[in-house]
Amino acid sequence: MKIKQKLKKELSQYSGLKNVVLFSSCRNALYILLKSFELKSTDEVIIQSFICDSLPNAIRLAGGKPVSVDVDSRTLNLNADSVKNKITPQTKAVIFVHTYGNPSGIKEIAEICKKHNLILIEDIAHALGAKCDGRLAGTFGDYAVYSFTKQMINFGGGAILTNHNIDKISLLRDQFRNKGSLLVYIKRLFASLYETRAFFISKILIDIARKKSNLKQTNDLDKHFHCTSIEAYLAFKQLPNLNDLILKKRKNHQFIQNKVNTQKILADCEASHNYLSFIFNEDVESSVITKTSFLFLPPWSGSNISNRIIFMPNNLRFSLRKLKLMVANYHKIYNQTLIINKNGTKQL
Repeated sequence: MKIKQKLKKELSQYSGLKNVVLFSSCRNALYILLKSFELKSTDEVIIQSFICDSLPNAIRLAGGKPVSVDVDSRTLNLNADSVKNKITPQTKAVIFVHTYGNPSGIKEIAEICKKHNLILIEDIAHALGAKCDGRLAGTFGDYAVYSFTKQMINFGGGAILTNHNIDKISLLRDQFRNKGSLLVYIKRLFASLYETRAFFISKILIDIARKKSNLKQTNDLDKHFHCTSIEAYLAFKQLPNLNDLILKKRKNHQFIQNKVNTQKILADCEASHNYLSFIFNEDVESSVITKTSFLFLPPWSGSNISNRIIFMPNNLRFSLRKLKLMVANYHKIYNQTLIINKNGTKQL
């Protein structure tokens, strides 16, 4: 059996979803999935506001209209009431992003989609192995899209997982036969290392890249759509270790959760804890964050919580000393930052 077939079988067995289509990336997988729905320009797809540009870009490129909804300020996921208020006769689908690997709220969104006959897509790029009420993330909706570079070390790769027919999806993907560029693979590898193992060196290189290039381009679709054999091989080899990695990352989250204000995981949920988040009660000055610690990343813009959160990949190599430093820096930022009060004046 060829390696791609082995990977598809492994993903299917792990998730319990019978059909898998491999892609060059999660965003390309999402784009082809949306294209298969034959969206019109008036067809609406609900997504959360706290997200990278690649998701709304994929919706637009597929012919649809993204409708942004603010997230729950505790879970950082879609809020059920907000979604209800955005549903119109033109709404065709909802994309639920398991932010940082948190499945909190997916049950409620699944119920809403079922009631209104909407397609539910789960973005589990960070959340393979996460659970809600004993069910795996990715199994509540009609389709799940996954990335091989968020929880694994890889050059690229992604997948669609579903119990629905995949013939149309496969045909649409196979229309694209472009080869990937070496530069794209290198960028993905560094991003993957940053999210998994070699955090510090990758962070330095990413910061240099931020100053020298437009990182918005990293949210564009790949010109190639097929997962390579090497990407499939690397994913296949790492998948059996996923649950153990999640348990180790959970320990890091448990260490900080009582020391800082962080993402809430509902009682019936088990997150994959792919990122550590540090949340503030009010807006903070980004300059204070970057001066205090180079470790933290600024969040995606355009959301109700964009100026109140910093985060970083939950790296397995973080020592207890490093975790304590993160907590100390969080409190330093919290105490030192200039906060704009209701009167528009600044105070310490």
